[in-house]
Amino acid sequence: MPLFPTTSLPKKQPDLDLTGTSCPMAFVKTRIYLDQCMAEQIIEILYENTAANEPLVRSIEALGHKILPQNSVLETQETAAINIHTSDHLYKSSIQLKRIFVQVKK
Repeated sequence: MPLFPTTSLPKKQPDLDLTGTSCPMAFVKTRIYLDQCMAEQIIEILYENTAANEPLVRSIEALGHKILPQNSVLETQETAAINIHTSDHLYKSSIQLKRIFVQVKK
């Protein structure tokens, strides 16, 4: 008999998944989402940790929302088939994702 159950619990999806989106559109989507949330609600946001998205956290704070300290950085591997000059090349790229928790302003 195994010590741990073989079935895994479903992983909770983030409240707002911004993967594939860069600022300024990532901020626009975030602002629209946060404007619809209740005061003091805790929201989990997942986004790509890139230079383009660097101002996202500052912009959220500038709106008066609070970034909570349990932020984490996740590493994912994504394989993409890219067509270059009629030749198919397979590239592996590493995308770093960042998860932040935001408390919606009062």
